[in-house]
Amino acid sequence: MNLKDKRFQDDFRPLVEGCGCYCCRNHQRAYVHHLLVTNELLAGVLLMIHNTSHYHSFFRAIREALANKKMDLLRRRVLGNGKE
Repeated sequence: MNLKDKRFQDDFRPLVEGCGCYCCRNHQRAYVHHLLVTNELLAGVLLMIHNTSHYHSFFRAIREALANKKMDLLRRRVLGNGKE
């Protein structure tokens, strides 16, 4: 998603619906768009928080799948190769 794109200037949704990270709970796409086009450093900080949250969730899912011997199921979910 290129948040510098003009279509995001009036988009008041979070970056990702249902995401619980600080950025998505407290800011909208329009605000992050504004920060990006004005070259504010806060844009990078908010996006880093958001991305780090997603990485953390992904690796938590991997650890749980390994512990429960369901790595193949997770692989299919992530890659979209088959049904759950």
